[in-house]
Amino acid sequence: MLWKFRRPERPKRRAALALSAAVVLSAVGTATALATTAAHPKPTPMLLSSPDFKDGGKLPSWTVWGQDPACPGKNQAPALKWVNPPAGTKGFAVTVTDVDTPMSPGFTHWIVYNIPGGVSSLAGHGQNPYSEGVTDYDGVTTGYAGPCPPATGQPHHYVFRVWALDTDHVDGSNLNYASLISEITPHMLWSASLIGTVQFPGRDD
Repeated sequence: MLWKFRRPERPKRRAALALSAAVVLSAVGTATALATTAAHPKPTPMLLSSPDFKDGGKLPSWTVWGQDPACPGKNQAPALKWVNPPAGTKGFAVTVTDVDTPMSPGFTHWIVYNIPGGVSSLAGHGQNPYSEGVTDYDGVTTGYAGPCPPATGQPHHYVFRVWALDTDHVDGSNLNYASLISEITPHMLWSASLIGTVQFPGRDD
């Protein structure tokens, strides 16, 4: 009987085979990852913008309160537009708060709700057909109440936020900020924000 002895593979050959296998597995993994990404793409985030000011920029002078000589303006809200609401969105709410005040979570300047899910903008400039809540100026008057920061020379930041909701109706009329947030919290899907600033030069006492 003749015995056949198998010659052991050379180390270089084994290394080459291992490298080839790794390359194949890597290619398969990359292809799988690409296929998974194509089948389940990352959601595009909802974005909020305005044709009247840039994010982080100054608000137009006509948006200022105007009902106080110290804050000359026309008290008109800027126009807002949002895109890419998440799946399942049936309605929206919009809030505007000055976050540079001692009040928490800020001084409320505008509350809008019961905005239908098919709507993607607010006209601003005093035109708004949807439900509006009360501001922190007097806790009674509804609608937009423009900025009127103190003349300290420090900029105040006004956060415009749109909330995407899984409901097309929010109960209650003339809601304040706390009441609105309480009502919409169980229905929040996503939100997007935009910041505008107002700055009045400091006065010499």
